[in-house]
Amino acid sequence: MGKLDFSPIADTTRRAEIVALLRRAILTGQLEPGQKLNELRISEQMRVSRAPLREAMRELVQEGILTSIPYAGTFVIDVTAKDIDDAYSLNKVLDEFAIERTWPLRDQHFFDELDRRHEAVKQATRNLDTTRQIETALQLHGLIHEWADNSVLLETWQRLTSRLQMYFALHQRARDEPVPSEDAHETYVRLLKGADMRAAQRHAREHIDLDFEELLGYARSLEQRASKGAKADRAGLTRNRPEGG
Repeated sequence: MGKLDFSPIADTTRRAEIVALLRRAILTGQLEPGQKLNELRISEQMRVSRAPLREAMRELVQEGILTSIPYAGTFVIDVTAKDIDDAYSLNKVLDEFAIERTWPLRDQHFFDELDRRHEAVKQATRNLDTTRQIETALQLHGLIHEWADNSVLLETWQRLTSRLQMYFALHQRARDEPVPSEDAHETYVRLLKGADMRAAQRHAREHIDLDFEELLGYARSLEQRASKGAKADRAGLTRNRPEGG
């Protein structure tokens, strides 16, 4: 029998914990859009080595909420009004297709899971846990994508989810409210249980559009702030440049 070489088993539990902590820091605004991650400081604060931290950061790069720039470092993605518009436009198309595919496949298991996820959202809302409320709300909306029996649809939704988490968190900060109202998804759930597919699709679109302009306005204010900061930095460099340099 030939010699077998096995790769070391990764400490996935630790990496998952680091991923969760970094994601929560992004969603709560502790790490802001465009901010560079200081590996040394984070590893010291978490009391972990830099190897699992880098693995976790790479996972979040793949999810699309961090970006790695060669020779510069890893940053939280910048958020622009166009990014949000692109994501929400795609979300509306995906939801409409997912509802259409899921509609004939609904059964009692679907309805039970819909109720279970809805209750999780309401519990997070009652606890005023913003990050958990966003996570559970996306899990609720994700059910139609999971049930649609279309692997490409599900993969696309999963890629979009991390960005939506970040945008929803920005939305909450823009509204300066801890969490949305507890009954925010009552109509959505009721229509998914009903007999009118078009009504469910229409409400899903309207639900996505809810306060959309407010979020776009907040994103534009972030862009303007970043632009002013860049101009100030350039002005400072000009003032400090030696004469004749």
